[in-house]
Amino acid sequence: MESVVCFDEVVSPDFEEVSALMRANWTPPCWVYERDLLTMHILRPTADPSMAVGLRATNGDLASYLAFVPLRLRVGGRVYRAVFGSFFTVSGRYRRHRLSDRQQGLMLDRARDQGYELYVAVTVAGTPANQTVARAFAARGLTVQSVRNFRYLAGVPAIISTRLGPGDPGRVRCYEPADAPAAFTLLSACTAQALLAKVVEREDIDFLLRLRPRVTTYVYEAHGEVLGLVSLSFLPVLSERVGMNAYVEAFAVMRLEPTARVAFVDTVLRAALAQGAEAVMVPDTGCADLDVFRRLGFRAAPRKLRLLLGALRPDITGLPEAVDRFCLDVF
Repeated sequence: MESVVCFDEVVSPDFEEVSALMRANWTPPCWVYERDLLTMHILRPTADPSMAVGLRATNGDLASYLAFVPLRLRVGGRVYRAVFGSFFTVSGRYRRHRLSDRQQGLMLDRARDQGYELYVAVTVAGTPANQTVARAFAARGLTVQSVRNFRYLAGVPAIISTRLGPGDPGRVRCYEPADAPAAFTLLSACTAQALLAKVVEREDIDFLLRLRPRVTTYVYEAHGEVLGLVSLSFLPVLSERVGMNAYVEAFAVMRLEPTARVAFVDTVLRAALAQGAEAVMVPDTGCADLDVFRRLGFRAAPRKLRLLLGALRPDITGLPEAVDRFCLDVF
């Protein structure tokens, strides 16, 4: 007779264990979230580690994991307490136990019990996770919907390097702690025009732009004033082998004239290629004009992503059915 397997909730399991679960079960090509990368997303100053929960089998295996990363989310003219669902993983060894539904459900209940109002997530179109989320919402009398489809723009060194201009290294430098007020202003301005946007928290700025592992942030300075900012995360990618991608995480260049914008991006990309980036990825969320990347040969990646949005209380109504642009961390 087959032994009965039970599962217990484990709050904030060790990131080494979580990383191993992801590597064993995610379909390549995918980013490799090692301990330091999980730390930079889940343990920022305004985060809540208690919203990262797994299910552990009686034999000690970590069988599933899901993090709900807290944020303040502005939708239209209102700011909500929200969670961003990320890092959802279920071990193939335990899929017959319907852990996907249980894991999503327990996290929705946890978020609702703690007073969160909205759920937002990014999923790959056509994958089972979309149905799992929809079932968990429906079981609680709630609805979740896809409000925007989008893709990454991807560029590779063989093409980028032949099109880069000289840049403007005299005006571009790495971010420093004294730049935090200007960075906060620039990033806040980027979100102002989006129907759906993460509220930038002042206490997170230095952590997001300087203290996190594998992150390099550049600023464009002219006449003693910081006018532009680009932040890159260098993420290992699991495919046929482990490579390294540069991911454009923050892109605040609205104050720059077109020629300065081009020079800034060229300088930053030269630095990224010099650091060994095998591809550069930019999320095309509609929140910024990305022609400065398209001129360098960046093209839409094949994988289509979906932005999901749902209310965690039935009395929250009037959410948009579609958004033309959004400003969020996409991970």
